[in-house]
Amino acid sequence: MEPGKPDFNYLPFKVHNNIVYLAGQLAKENGAVKNIGRVAESITEEEASRQMSLCATHAFSWLEIAAKNNNSEIESILDLKVYVSCKENYDGISRLADFASNVFIEKLAENGKHPRSVFAVTRLPQNAPVMIDLRAALKLK
Repeated sequence: MEPGKPDFNYLPFKVHNNIVYLAGQLAKENGAVKNIGRVAESITEEEASRQMSLCATHAFSWLEIAAKNNNSEIESILDLKVYVSCKENYDGISRLADFASNVFIEKLAENGKHPRSVFAVTRLPQNAPVMIDLRAALKLK
């Protein structure tokens, strides 16, 4: 899957000492976040989980690009940060985060397992309901 390119003045990722620092990933489809708003307000948990999986799929695509550009392969996910724009009393942020975690575990097995932090926020860029960012290790081929 082709990941969406940044809309503003920043890099999608940077590699330093075989660590990929990935910019925040929104669930863009054809260059835009399809369904916007806050979870449990204007976005259902089902739609948010679909978008969370899409964020992780885009992130993994950027990791593959970073690895190829550095004659490396993805060794492991070092950490994951998950952001959910939601109503104050919404209690499903960790359930939603699992949809992102599952993508990395599916693709990298044991090396896809990672520590993570999950944050409930008032608003995300482009009024997206979910976003992730992460760091991953590369290993030389």
